[in-house]
Amino acid sequence: MPEPILPLIAEPAELRHRLGDPTLLIVDLSSADSYNSYHLPGAVHLEYSRIAGELPHHPGPIPDKLVLAQALTEIGLTSDRHVVAYDDGDNAQACRLLWTLDLIGHPHYSLLNSGLGGWTAEGHPVEQEERRHAPGTDQFEYVADAPVADILYILQHLNDPNVSIIDARTPQEYRGEELRAQRGGHIPGAINLDHRLLLDSEHSNRLRPAAELRAIVQQAGIDGNKELICHCQSHRRSALVYIALKSLGFKHLKAYPGSWAEWGNNLDAPIE
Repeated sequence: MPEPILPLIAEPAELRHRLGDPTLLIVDLSSADSYNSYHLPGAVHLEYSRIAGELPHHPGPIPDKLVLAQALTEIGLTSDRHVVAYDDGDNAQACRLLWTLDLIGHPHYSLLNSGLGGWTAEGHPVEQEERRHAPGTDQFEYVADAPVADILYILQHLNDPNVSIIDARTPQEYRGEELRAQRGGHIPGAINLDHRLLLDSEHSNRLRPAAELRAIVQQAGIDGNKELICHCQSHRRSALVYIALKSLGFKHLKAYPGSWAEWGNNLDAPIE
C-alpha cells in the first residue's frame, strides 16, 4: 500500500502544495450555502446528513450501508484516493466523515487543520465553481473490526477496567445542568473531555499542537492503554476527539454514534 501523501492533520500550506493532484479528493462538509459562496479549489460538497443517520431531534447513528455507499460513490470516492476533509465550523463534521472512512477501511485521509476559516485566514485560494467527479465504482462495506460501539456493547463494558468512555460534551451537559435529552448526566464512569479544549479558538479553531494535546489528555486522566470509546450528543464533537486522539497515536479507539441522544432518552440506561 502506498504511503499517504499528507499527514493525518494537514496544515493549509501543506495542502496548497498538493492542489490539483489527481489522487486527492477534497471534501467540503460545510453548509450548502457556505459551499456555494466559496470553497477550496477542486472541493466537492457532501451534505453532513448523508453520513449521519437520524435519532429524534439529533443526528447520530451510522446510515444504512447502501445509503452510505451511494453518498460516497457520488462524490467520486475510490480506495486509491487520499481524502482531505474540512468544514466551515470547528471541523467536527469533517471528523465525522473521517471516522466513517475508518468504518469502511478506507486507507488514507487527512483533516485540514483549522478548516475553511484557517484556509482563508492564511490567504489561500478559493473558488465558487461547483465541482463534481465521475461516480466511483468501488463497493463499500462496513468492516468487521470497525471502530464503533453500540449501546449494548457499552452496557456490557461499563465495569470493564480496560475500557474508558470519553464524553466530549461540555461540563454543563456532563453534569446534567444543560439538558439535551429526557435526562441529564453522563454514562457511569465516563471521563469528560470537552472537545473545545483541543481547539485554539484564537487561531481559527485549529487543533492545538501535539504536545499541548497530550498534556490536556493526560490531565483529563485518559489512559491510552485502554480501549477508549468516544461520544457526545450525536457523535459530531466526539468525532473530533477521536481524530485528535488518533493523531497522537492512540490505537484502541472506538466511537458510540448514538451518543447521549440515544443514552439520555433511554430510560433503562444507567446514568450518573
